[in-house]
Amino acid sequence: MKKAALIALLLALATGAVTLWGFAGARLEVSVNGARELPQSEYRARFERLRDQLAHEAVRGVVYGEALSGGAEDYKILEYTLTFRNRGLVRARMLEAVVRPQRGDILCYSQQEARGQDVNLSIDLPPGQQLTLTCYLLTRKDAHAVRDVQVSYYIWGNPFMLKVTYG
Repeated sequence: MKKAALIALLLALATGAVTLWGFAGARLEVSVNGARELPQSEYRARFERLRDQLAHEAVRGVVYGEALSGGAEDYKILEYTLTFRNRGLVRARMLEAVVRPQRGDILCYSQQEARGQDVNLSIDLPPGQQLTLTCYLLTRKDAHAVRDVQVSYYIWGNPFMLKVTYG
C-alpha cells in the first residue's frame, strides 16, 4: 500500500512539474530578421491595388488615418519580418504583428493580405515549431524604417503582447 501511495505521489509530482514547465515556457521567443523596402518591381503593383482599396474603403489592414496625397513615387512599402519559436507545450493562437505608426504612415497590413489569403484565418504556432511572420507598412518615401512592432498572441486563452523595435 505504501509503495502504491509513493508511486501515485511521484506521478502527481511529475505531472505537476510538467504542467508548471509547460505554463512557464508558454511564451514565444522572437527574433528580428530586419526591415527592407520593397523593390520597385513588387511595389508598383501593390501600391496601385492598395490605393484603389483605400479609395473604396475596402482595405484589409490598419489604416492610420492619413489620406494618400500624390502618386506612387511619393510612397514606399516597408516589409518587417519576425521569426517566432514556440518552446512551450501549448499552441500559440492568433499570432499578429502590427507596426506602431509614426507621422506619415498610411497603412499596415498582414502577410495574408499581401499573399491574397483569407485575412480572417488565425495564424497559429504549434509547440516546438518555428514560424516567420511578415507585416507591411505603406508610408511616405522620406520616412525611415525605425519602428516599434507590436506582437500579440494567445496561449491557453490568455493574451500576450510584446514590443519589438526595429532600428
